[in-house]
Amino acid sequence: RRRASMRARASIRTNDAARTIARTLALARRVDARARAPLARGTAVRVGGGGDAMGPNVTVRAIETASDAQRKDLHVVLVTPKIPGNTGCIARTCAASRVPLHLVAPLGFSLDDAQLKRAGLDYWKSVCVKVHDDWDAFYAYWRELGDERGRLVAFSKFGARPHAEDGAYRPGDWLLFGAETTGLPDAAMEACKATGGVRRIPIDESHVRSLNLSVSCGIGVYEALRQLDGSPTVDE
Repeated sequence: RRRASMRARASIRTNDAARTIARTLALARRVDARARAPLARGTAVRVGGGGDAMGPNVTVRAIETASDAQRKDLHVVLVTPKIPGNTGCIARTCAASRVPLHLVAPLGFSLDDAQLKRAGLDYWKSVCVKVHDDWDAFYAYWRELGDERGRLVAFSKFGARPHAEDGAYRPGDWLLFGAETTGLPDAAMEACKATGGVRRIPIDESHVRSLNLSVSCGIGVYEALRQLDGSPTVDE
């Protein structure tokens, strides 16, 4: 009787483990399908309040357009981000700094993902977000801006220059950050090398391989703002 009971418990544990693995694989397939799904062209998608605005390229979709208080001299671009929580946190940073945010597909999540909204809280209505179908679509959009397009500046652990180097940023720069797992694609890296260069945030790699994407973006954005605006002053 005791052996039968032990065999029954072992069978239950095996079945539970099998169900857990099946759920994990199903979730992975859904995430992969979302990442591969083509984005609809020319549609406006809402994540909060605010108006719609389309860019000069018809392949651009506007999720949210904030007020005219958005800065015109700095932009953040996330190329194929995979984790919704990171993108939501970066949207919050962009809202706080009034810096427009661009997302380059394929994305590893749906734009109505609960984690994406939760991380961005109610700040989505305060950040200007544009979604581009892929890297080529974003690059074409950037080129169509003409003389006002500024430089593309990449952030990578393989960058040759430190992120806080004097003169690293200029008005109009676009700060590019790649996917959490793979970084920026080769085409994006080459475009940045040809214009604004590749910056590296120094870290001690004895214990960690890289910084979290949202942390890296916050460091890059506020260092760029410090150089563009000068050191902050205390109001008397």
